[in-house]
Amino acid sequence: MNSLKAHVGGVYKTKQGFMVALRSEDSRKVLPVFVSKNQARSIKLGLSEKESPRPLTHDILRQVIEDQDLTVESVTVDDLFKGTFTAELRLKRGDRTFPYDVRPSDAIALAVRTDTDIHVSGDVMDRAGKDVEGRAEDPRELALRRFEDKSQE
Repeated sequence: MNSLKAHVGGVYKTKQGFMVALRSEDSRKVLPVFVSKNQARSIKLGLSEKESPRPLTHDILRQVIEDQDLTVESVTVDDLFKGTFTAELRLKRGDRTFPYDVRPSDAIALAVRTDTDIHVSGDVMDRAGKDVEGRAEDPRELALRRFEDKSQE
């Protein structure tokens, strides 16, 4: 599977809801992943490296993974089916790998807490990524503006 390395370019509130912009490091594309308010909050908190007064679900999951001598090997947004993204979380212990089908928002929230690379399938980026090539402006802002423009149509 051809995949592109990506990073969280920002978490935004749009007219369509909360959006995580996954910015490809290999191209000038941004993949918009719409998430719930709570998922957006969790991802933003993970990016900030601040601690919540009480642990959030993704903080607990990270702790359980560590306590079980597992590591997060990878997270990949791997498919787009009927308008919904899917993702794979791969955990590793020794030479054993454990793949899990997860929501992209959970995969992203865990990745930002464990400093794990985020990947996006090349096919998914081709089909759903927004090209911001050739623009002098910040690609995150351009991607956000495109979604705001479409929501007004």
